[in-house]
Amino acid sequence: MPGPDRRPRLPARFRGLRGRVMTAFVLGASVVAVVLAASVYGISTRYMEAQRVRTVDRAVAVHAELLRLRLDDPAVTSAQALDALHLPTGYIAVLHRDSRWTAVGVDDGFVPLAPPAIDPTAALPSTATRVRLGDQPYLRVWTTVDDGTVLYEFAPLRELEATLRLLRTILFACALLAVAVAAISGAWAAQRTLSPLRQVARTAARISAGEQDLRLPGDDDPDLSTMVDAFNAMVDSLHRRIEREHRLVSDLSHELRTPLTTLTTTATVLAGHSDELSERPRAALGLLVEETAYLRGLLDDMLALARAEAGIHRSEPAPLSLAELLTHLLRGRGAAPELLDIGDPGMVRGRRMELERALVNLLANADRHGGGLAGVRVERDGAEVRVLVDDAGPGVAPADRERIFDRFVTAAPATAGTGIGLALVAETVAGHGGTLRCVDRPGGGARFVLTVPSLHTEGAAAGAGDQPMLKG
Repeated sequence: MPGPDRRPRLPARFRGLRGRVMTAFVLGASVVAVVLAASVYGISTRYMEAQRVRTVDRAVAVHAELLRLRLDDPAVTSAQALDALHLPTGYIAVLHRDSRWTAVGVDDGFVPLAPPAIDPTAALPSTATRVRLGDQPYLRVWTTVDDGTVLYEFAPLRELEATLRLLRTILFACALLAVAVAAISGAWAAQRTLSPLRQVARTAARISAGEQDLRLPGDDDPDLSTMVDAFNAMVDSLHRRIEREHRLVSDLSHELRTPLTTLTTTATVLAGHSDELSERPRAALGLLVEETAYLRGLLDDMLALARAEAGIHRSEPAPLSLAELLTHLLRGRGAAPELLDIGDPGMVRGRRMELERALVNLLANADRHGGGLAGVRVERDGAEVRVLVDDAGPGVAPADRERIFDRFVTAAPATAGTGIGLALVAETVAGHGGTLRCVDRPGGGARFVLTVPSLHTEGAAAGAGDQPMLKG
């Protein structure tokens, strides 16, 4: 069995399209900046060092010629000849003549002459060499003055190294600036790239909210125009399909409800004369009345579910109190007043008939399949109103808590029921922007949690207090 994927993952904010665009810009700019900075630094370093070497080489050649002329005079010592060179500040000159060393430019021994740097027995390099005298960097250049006489000159490199440090700092700052500009450019590019997608998302949200005639405007961009045309064509196709479903629901309601109403009326009339029938026809008539009532309820639920899924509504949303609605429903069912616990008036904006049918089905589910209604509570949780419906049954298995909201599904197949009630409740609640879920009830049983957005108006909330309610 393969183990869990332990590969490193980017943070969530970088896994989106905007994050990937910005990351691509930043990485690209970083690579270019590093390569460019390294190239500029390398070329500049080689050029400045080469210039320094050429300058020192020319100076040493001139100094060697002057020393040759002065040392031809037997009265001139090596020290006098070196002093006459007038070396630039910081330079050190060392003359090896007749197995003796003479040096100028050394401040009281502050800059010690490392023996390896001026060892006359060592093989002399053919080019200038970097050396360190004490803790200072120097460029060592040598040349022969005459037979047996060698001139060493040490040119300080402190200014050159300071210039290179400054160059490194400038290049590093420029690289950081380039990365920052790339990040800003990436954010701008991502913003421009995602702007059409956000417009599509907003349009799709408004269409799903009921603005069926809304479409995306045309665009001159050939890449975006293809997406716009495809989106509008899809919406047109869905709109035609919804219209066909509307007609189907209307036709189905008319074609089925009329004969079923006739059958129910006939069965009711016959039931009024059941005393005139013998035992077996009377029992058959009782079954007929029960089954027609069941079929009538099933048809009503199916039509209500079809209307909810097709977006057909018989009324417009209006402010209402779920606490008041539950008070009315529980009183009509003859429920005990203490079953209702009102923690909040539960003011919402919704369609009263649809919410009433949903709550009736939820209460009926507790009575039929949950061992009886154990309690109902209305409360507010932030910007949402919650209705908690508890039953006294054995509860719902975790594996069935999502499945029971599908059509024609019951958690206990042996119990009577159509399997449409909870599906209708879930669809109605979703149509009001809410959710429905099933959890365990504290102390045993099932708890159905219905959540819908609260009505954010102080006047509606204040007016709800005058509604008649059962006191818990």
